[in-house]
Amino acid sequence: MTKKQPMGIKWTIALLLVTGMIFTCFTFAGAAPTAVKKSDLVLVEDYSKDFVIDMKYATYENFVGKTLYPSPTCVLTKGTLDKLIKANNLVRKQGCSIKIWDAYRPLSVQKIMWEATPDKNYVANPYRSGSKHNRGAAVDVTLVDKNGKELRMPTGFDNFTVKAAPGYKGMSAEQRKNLDILSKAMTASGFKPLSTEWWHFEDTDFNSYKIQDVPLSRFDKTNYILSHKTISGLKFQKDSPVSQLVVATSLTGNSSNVVISTYEKKQDLWVNVHKNIAGYIGQKGFAANKTEGDRKTPVGAYAIGTCFGKSANVATGLSFYKYDSKDVWVDDPASPYYNTHQREPSNGRWKSAENFSSMKNGVYDIFFNIGYNSDRVKNKGSAIFFHIVNPAAEIKYTAGCVAADRKDVLAIVKWLNRDKSPMILLGPLSDIVKY
Repeated sequence: MTKKQPMGIKWTIALLLVTGMIFTCFTFAGAAPTAVKKSDLVLVEDYSKDFVIDMKYATYENFVGKTLYPSPTCVLTKGTLDKLIKANNLVRKQGCSIKIWDAYRPLSVQKIMWEATPDKNYVANPYRSGSKHNRGAAVDVTLVDKNGKELRMPTGFDNFTVKAAPGYKGMSAEQRKNLDILSKAMTASGFKPLSTEWWHFEDTDFNSYKIQDVPLSRFDKTNYILSHKTISGLKFQKDSPVSQLVVATSLTGNSSNVVISTYEKKQDLWVNVHKNIAGYIGQKGFAANKTEGDRKTPVGAYAIGTCFGKSANVATGLSFYKYDSKDVWVDDPASPYYNTHQREPSNGRWKSAENFSSMKNGVYDIFFNIGYNSDRVKNKGSAIFFHIVNPAAEIKYTAGCVAADRKDVLAIVKWLNRDKSPMILLGPLSDIVKY
């Protein structure tokens, strides 16, 4: 038998219980996620894993021939995405899936496209009504089979000819059949086709969505930072005294945009120093088998060599060389001096070389050599440097080097120390673990 509690204690307990319930209710209410509106831009992969995503403007494989997006980040308004999911469910019943080539496109990118296109009939004017892509209300799509192989369609992507028209009468029966599957699913789900591009479909509710210029990088959730465990497992550093590492990587091998980070080994632990620096490589991305003049950046791990500067006033722990108007890097594959630093005049020793002083816009004000093709194999590539990106370029890329903004190059050069045997690791994120 329990003792009878005084009335004051009972009221106190009751008050505490009620207060706790109210606080709990407010806590749960406050923790509830904000409702996503149809007009909100969302990451496609957050809502469906059933699409194949191949963002062409995040590569050089488009009509501009250059990388326009920082990463293959696929974004749409929630309302348009709901319709696209419906369309994908329809085509999946017929044994195929939708591959997305393009989706939301920032207005600033639309302006670059407009300036780069001779025939304005194929690009929406960003200074007028813009593109439905700028609203996140249009997609460029095709179909793939169960193995991810693209089905035969009238043309490839960005084919600005009469053959790209959905009504083109010269397409084969197979092409017509595949296009009909795609078109019927898209129109049944609330999209309308474009008369000049079979791959382009617009949400019929596009007027409900506004033109936007939100950068795609805001939606990129990729973790580009390597862990101590990952770096420790890399083959190249196991038998090397390297204790400083620069990494330039991307999600795809055919993009000129990379993310740069640096690491230092301290007491046997790899620690991240600089992170998520915007970087740029060859116009045509990475190459596993680089050749001279291919405009690609070699994959792999390489020693970081001498730092070169236009001025002697450079803070760096690397070996330093102040160059003048006679300093060159030989890029003539037939020369015995191929892929080496030399001084003019050539006196017939080489037929072509890159003069450091001839580079404009401060690109070579300070740079360091990447020890690629140190054996100087003919035609395998030369003059691979880490330098300042051209600040005047609207679309940034290199001829095969690695580049970053001036402040970032200066910070990395200052941090690097030749006594720590620094190296640089280059390649797509999925591949760099091989080196």
